[in-house]
Amino acid sequence: MNNFVILLLLAFMPLQSLIAQKVKFRSVSKNELSEESHPLEADAKAAILHHEGRRFYEFHTAENWFKLHTQIHLRIKVYHQEGSSYADLEIPFHPEGKFTKFRASAFNLVDGKIVETKLENTAIFTEDIHKYLKKRKIAMPNVVKGTVVDIEYELVEPASISLRPFYLQQNIPVNFVDYQVEYPEYFRFNRSIKGLPLKIEIKNSSRSETIMGMVYGGSNASRTTDNINYRVDIETFRASSLPSIKDEPFVTNMYNYYPAVQHELSFIQFVGSRTYNYSTTWDNIADLLMGSDDFGQQINARLNELEPIIEETISLDPKEKYKKIFYWVRDNFQWNEYLGEQCQYGLRKLLKDKTGNIADINLLLINMLKKANLDVRPVVMSSRSNGFLNITHPSFAQLNYVIAMVVIDSNKVFLDASSKNLLAGQLPDRALNMDGILIDNNRKGYRIAIENPNMGTTSIMAMVGLHEDMSFQGKTRIQLIDYHASEFRERYKQSEREKGYLNDLHDMYPDLEVSNLNVDGITGTSDKVTEQYDFVLNGCATETGDFIYLEPMMIWKESENVFKSETRELPVFFNNKESKRIIITIKLPESFVVESLPKAVRFSLPENMGSFLYSVAHGAGSLTVQYQYAMNTDLISPVHYEALRNFYTLIRDKTAEKVVLKRVN
Repeated sequence: MNNFVILLLLAFMPLQSLIAQKVKFRSVSKNELSEESHPLEADAKAAILHHEGRRFYEFHTAENWFKLHTQIHLRIKVYHQEGSSYADLEIPFHPEGKFTKFRASAFNLVDGKIVETKLENTAIFTEDIHKYLKKRKIAMPNVVKGTVVDIEYELVEPASISLRPFYLQQNIPVNFVDYQVEYPEYFRFNRSIKGLPLKIEIKNSSRSETIMGMVYGGSNASRTTDNINYRVDIETFRASSLPSIKDEPFVTNMYNYYPAVQHELSFIQFVGSRTYNYSTTWDNIADLLMGSDDFGQQINARLNELEPIIEETISLDPKEKYKKIFYWVRDNFQWNEYLGEQCQYGLRKLLKDKTGNIADINLLLINMLKKANLDVRPVVMSSRSNGFLNITHPSFAQLNYVIAMVVIDSNKVFLDASSKNLLAGQLPDRALNMDGILIDNNRKGYRIAIENPNMGTTSIMAMVGLHEDMSFQGKTRIQLIDYHASEFRERYKQSEREKGYLNDLHDMYPDLEVSNLNVDGITGTSDKVTEQYDFVLNGCATETGDFIYLEPMMIWKESENVFKSETRELPVFFNNKESKRIIITIKLPESFVVESLPKAVRFSLPENMGSFLYSVAHGAGSLTVQYQYAMNTDLISPVHYEALRNFYTLIRDKTAEKVVLKRVN
């Protein structure tokens, strides 16, 4: 989905010293509307034609303090209908924030005339993400191929928040961008530029401002007013003609690698006032979380209604104990699709309503594991969608997720009870993001590597007969173990909720007719799922003259290499380590003899990261196909990308090779 998250997705890249290009809101030209493709990237679905962003602090007399203002003017061109989603914006903002200006229009060229469609209030929505974050969402009307969308707004928020990052490149081109940050001398920031290397034109300047009638004192009798002169520091980031960054498969979050400017608020020190520190440590964050009503108080809450469940685990060994509690929480409570390192509702409401956010569910799990006298601690982290955790710059703003870590026989086991189909010890993709902060029993915070615990195994056995009419008839038994079983449960249940698994099988393999389907292990806590069915298959053998060309891997061949780019700058992240074994026995008609077989191959990736074995053998009137694949790591460096791409190319090519048969009578 290509929703453009406006405060997070701003792109820049300089080619030379640039002059600011002032563009008036709604001044859309016929040239912009008639442009059919982007001049630098003809295949671009959309582009940012112009982007002006300004963030500044303004003194508000009513509050006797500063507020943070964000002004945006954004113009987007849609070149293809698939690019229309870039006009559907999501704008995160502080719950105390107010939009003092918000207007947007879609422009189209109709019979040579410019037609404007204004955004109506009914197309503007506000969503409460959690107590510290809201989102404004807009669905632009009348966006089609050729549309230009123009958006302008001003947002006013508390001065005590860090500036949200501005991303300096995007997956669509950017023609021009001008981003300016202005802050009083009393505000100090840790500025960083993250992501892939990029040259940016940065200009620093300053000006003087005056606060008229600053009020001091706590009571009317003691209050005084004064005029205060202060310096405003200005940082400008400007660029033009930015190419898009191409998305790559198997990446945790592309925005981890998009160049971005970040300003983390370090401290505020006003004239004659004490210093307010906003830079913190993970120890401070851990201590504050453990003292919070929505975190530590929930972990330690006494919940009498849970005591019977805890009592049932007393006689169990630690491994059985944590699994019993995990599955009880997993099966009795529903995740509401909201993230959060702190509770949205609290455990008492969760027990009543049976639904909550990530923290509601996983803090309940921690609460119960702790009551069962297990060695359990919370781990707070950043989800994949939120980006990598910056360990060196501790901040609450980075955190939006929490999981449990229980120690069993000196082994760390990570637990997340928010996914109905995952087993104890497995983690959903959203929680696989390299690092977390473990909060120990002394309320200290430590970096902990969250290694991917997911391992899946698939075993396929098929007995098949080839008939004279080039059809196959046989039966198969597929066993999926551990993470592969969990993935299959999710797919199967989703299919059954929609049009049925059998129909999905037919959609995936149109030439496959399935009967006597049986799937075992969909419910419960087993680590195995077994699928069996009889089938008739067409289209995998063709006859030309006296020769028959047979696809020995049939529906199980690898049809494409997902790694299409010749080079890659980003690491490859798999969601699990895995192995797959396929054995197919194909009985041949007596009138067929083997002319040629694919050559057997055995291939390994460097450093034992993966291996592949493939062979097709002939004997006793049958073919025996053996396929063995293993991926022993979930993270591969760009250094080994060429070997990885070649590895998958070999698998694709070998499994597509045909057996050649000849009819002898």
